[in-house]
Amino acid sequence: MSSSTDDEGLMEELARAMAQVTEVPDHRREAARAAFSWRTIDEELLALTHDSLELADAAVRGALDVRTLGFESDGLSLELEVDGDRVFGQVLDAQVAEVVVESVEDGSQTVAVDPSGVFSVLVPTGPVRISVVVDDVARRTPWIVLRSDQDQM
Repeated sequence: MSSSTDDEGLMEELARAMAQVTEVPDHRREAARAAFSWRTIDEELLALTHDSLELADAAVRGALDVRTLGFESDGLSLELEVDGDRVFGQVLDAQVAEVVVESVEDGSQTVAVDPSGVFSVLVPTGPVRISVVVDDVARRTPWIVLRSDQDQM
């Protein structure tokens, strides 16, 4: 190409480049999609802000009977209370109709949320995360074990 203002030369060079393009392999497309999905990871993660188990470890006496956890992200809050074999939760600062409770061992279940943001579910086994969809963005807690193996006996 002789000049930066040579439109015909530019079009010819583009045509030559396009003629050399081959089909993109599926594994490269999948890698590109995966990389692109990380662009909003900070918006999508509900960060753990409170865990009463940490307070129980510091206490002189034994562990607490009820465990409470708090998660937050961009004005959305999720509060959990683990009491016996149930998890009671409340989504704050957003209107949602359901949450998804994902368990490595028990699979995934969708749980209805009442107008106050409250929901309840049996305590899943093993690592768990909870997803809340707000404005078409799924916000998820990190994977966490709600009960130790000792509690499940």
